[in-house]
Amino acid sequence: MATKIKNSEGVKLLINEVAKAVGVSPKELIEYYEWKANLKKLKTKKITRKEIQQVLNEWKSKRTGISEEKAIEIYYEAEEEIKRWKEIERKLKKLGLE
Repeated sequence: MATKIKNSEGVKLLINEVAKAVGVSPKELIEYYEWKANLKKLKTKKITRKEIQQVLNEWKSKRTGISEEKAIEIYYEAEEEIKRWKEIERKLKKLGLE
């Protein structure tokens, strides 16, 4: 006998199963897909150290609230987060879900 499942329950079940297969929490999986969607919206380019220094100098003149050390800390936090998302992406591709 087939059981009716509401769409939201089905989606939750699917998210839970995929997250379990990838080895992450459902919250992390949702955050990954949000990151992926936002990434597609961004146009990024590589910049040189000189350009980074110019940006930091502009920030210092506009906002006194961010220091060079804080900017570096934010950079490394973002780098770690990107590594985490890429690991999830790799696992999803391995399962054929990406």
